[in-house]
Amino acid sequence: MEIKNCRLCNSVRISKVVDLGFHPLADTFLPETLLHEAEVWYPLQLGLCQSCGHVFTVFSVSAEDRYQKNEYSYDSSNSCVSIEHFKEFAEAVIKEVKFPTKSLIVDIGSNVGTLLTHFKKFGYDNVLGVEPSKNIAKIAVDSGVPTINEFFGLKAAAEINSLGSVKVLLSSNVVNHADDLVGLLTTARRVLSDSGIFVFEVPYLLDLVQGTAFDTIYHEHVHYYGIKPLAECMHKQGFSIYKVERLDYMCGSIRVFARLGGDTAGAVSELIQEEEAFGLYKKSTYEAFMERVRKVKLAVNAHLSEIRLAGGKIIGIGAATKGNTFLNYCRLDADVISYVTDSSPLKIGKLTPGSHIQIISDNDIENDVTHALILPWNIAAYLQKKLAHLGLKFYVPQIEK
Repeated sequence: MEIKNCRLCNSVRISKVVDLGFHPLADTFLPETLLHEAEVWYPLQLGLCQSCGHVFTVFSVSAEDRYQKNEYSYDSSNSCVSIEHFKEFAEAVIKEVKFPTKSLIVDIGSNVGTLLTHFKKFGYDNVLGVEPSKNIAKIAVDSGVPTINEFFGLKAAAEINSLGSVKVLLSSNVVNHADDLVGLLTTARRVLSDSGIFVFEVPYLLDLVQGTAFDTIYHEHVHYYGIKPLAECMHKQGFSIYKVERLDYMCGSIRVFARLGGDTAGAVSELIQEEEAFGLYKKSTYEAFMERVRKVKLAVNAHLSEIRLAGGKIIGIGAATKGNTFLNYCRLDADVISYVTDSSPLKIGKLTPGSHIQIISDNDIENDVTHALILPWNIAAYLQKKLAHLGLKFYVPQIEK
């Protein structure tokens, strides 16, 4: 379904600024049994609201199709990089808020409970996850993290309220997945105590555009937040942002500290000035972005074709969601990439969506492989070090800024 009104302010003044063609759901890795069914491809386009500046996908795929129709494959506990990040996240919140250890802490889109597990290790046992994917929620419960298998809405809010008021509401890389931010904030108001805070992380639009990180665009990422429209929307819904931290995580993110009532921090205005000085809310900025994206596609195809024509064997390293946008936009398939390796049991044995490249274990890389394309480029240094003993020639596509 095409979205014709801004997802934040409801304006009809929408300009399409990014078009990556048609893509399947990037986060739905395919068991071989699904190859007998028609795979659905959707337009992957971003719109820029000329009224508030918000950027969002202009073609909607239902949340049920994204997170419940098929087994979800992302496990936040599978990566040591993610585990360390969530530990730092918990430490940052505890240092900032200084709340009693029996306070109710709720994580929206809690996945297998990695973030909440760190809170428990720090002595905060009154935790609760909210996770819509059935198989992922089960893993969390089995590991000792109480989890509601629901989307964060009225039903989940009723269960949370039965336990008391929430002191700390958390979310990491989920607020950008929620179709209706206003609805999410309404639910947040229902569960938060008057002195409660909402701390969430989302990928940052400024980093995406500056870094030409087009592969972080996919249908599961509904919103691409700049601070200007985000702060305005939250203020209208009764929240104030009192602190923002910029992070390297997820190719560039922001950690937002918000509370009910109050005034938006002056530091937020400084960040907005930086966005506007860059031209983050101008159509011309995205025209230049798309030109860089096309250059990346041409350079990657030329380089990999040269390797294959010379007799080289190329594999992909890391079955990351962003890698699927990259593979499908660049039209790379098993003719070019022999297979993709990963360490997650939830992905090994499946196929990449769209490109249908087999996923095998990192431990099963064959001796005749000559080159490796690193798909999660944000952790390229870690992966190169991990697999250095194989003697491969690693390729991390250079993003032109």
